[in-house]
Amino acid sequence: MESLRDLGLSSYEDRAYRALLALGTGTAAAVAEESGVPKGRIYDALGGLESRGLVRVQTDREPKRYAPVESAVAVDRLVEAKRRELNRRIETYESGKGELIDRLADAETADDEFWTAAVGADDSLELLFERIDAAEESIVVVATDVSAQFDVDREGPELLDRLLAAIRSGVDVSVLISPSVFDDARAAVDEDRATLTIAQGPFELRITEDAYGNFYLIDGEEVCLEVADPLSPDRLFGMLDLRDRGFAARVNDGFEAAWADGRIVDEV
Repeated sequence: MESLRDLGLSSYEDRAYRALLALGTGTAAAVAEESGVPKGRIYDALGGLESRGLVRVQTDREPKRYAPVESAVAVDRLVEAKRRELNRRIETYESGKGELIDRLADAETADDEFWTAAVGADDSLELLFERIDAAEESIVVVATDVSAQFDVDREGPELLDRLLAAIRSGVDVSVLISPSVFDDARAAVDEDRATLTIAQGPFELRITEDAYGNFYLIDGEEVCLEVADPLSPDRLFGMLDLRDRGFAARVNDGFEAAWADGRIVDEV
């Protein structure tokens, strides 16, 4: 911060307060002369400072004299006032966001086809987590291998937390994984968290050897598809997010067939 204006003071209030710091005490006329604030505006400036608790006023003599509170006290009071203001604004935003979401949802039109992509492990995870957080009805997770770029110990629990948050909001979550991925996940996620997840509804976990690749089916109409590096298949090249209902239906048909033959996991 460069001046008290960053904390809400007007230019005239800032100049008047600095003038009082230089003077120690002074009349309105003295402050106006020291600060360069027009005499017709100095009383407004001093009144603003007084209302904020930044000056003390001696009223038992004419003309009135003004004295500044210590600069540390003034900054603390302005910061606290700004904090209260920001908290009120945050509360207003929080209380109104549901209505805004509903209005935006009413204006949405469904695109039959749309795709976007992220390249690299970090951007791919960011895209995936965004789409998981956006799910409203269902999430299907199919994972048969783990990219060498992913730190399962770090990213596995984070993915699980995202899925748990979706479950708590009423989203159906179905996870179909290979035996090797199941072993990796079990080693990365603590037993209590894994047990809690399996006990959650609506959540179901199955193991299969009949699926291939890694993908996420969101709300039955959007597919997040991991793309392997063609020169190094054990490394992730990127993530494709395809919003194509026809393609999503084909993916879902393949998932349902593998899901039906998968082994149900009901305990860790």
